[in-house]
Amino acid sequence: MKTKRKPLFQPVQNEEQRKKRRRNIIITTGVLVILAALTLFIMPKNKDISQSTVFDQAEVEKMAEQVVTCLNEEDFDSLKEMSVEDMASIMNKERIDEAKARVSEDWGEFQSITGITTSEVSQRGVTAAVAYVTADYENVEIHYTFAFDEDMKLASFGIQ
Repeated sequence: MKTKRKPLFQPVQNEEQRKKRRRNIIITTGVLVILAALTLFIMPKNKDISQSTVFDQAEVEKMAEQVVTCLNEEDFDSLKEMSVEDMASIMNKERIDEAKARVSEDWGEFQSITGITTSEVSQRGVTAAVAYVTADYENVEIHYTFAFDEDMKLASFGIQ
């Protein structure tokens, strides 16, 4: 015996069902608005550092150059002083050599910095200045990424 299927959308039949339906629509809409707001808050927002009210482009570029100089001279004490507490603990020869080896075993001598690009990134209420540095060595071209916090302390870096 076949059972009769109920239509997917039944017309609202009484006032109580209308109120329940309206309440469900309002709750669903509210949840979607909250999720959209959270997504916007979590997504990183980039802007040109020249538009920044927090960072000075020249200062960020100077700090990026100093970090490259310290890395090239293996001046880990200066790197630790320039870094936030979490970064300072990994600023040692072993960790830096390990990171360099992932890119190339033989970099050769440092030649020059060929370019620095900067931007301001805000994510989850934290604002940072990011510097992308291209440096030439005898045998490789290296791309550094440095992030500085609002106190101009090195908060993260990467080598490619």
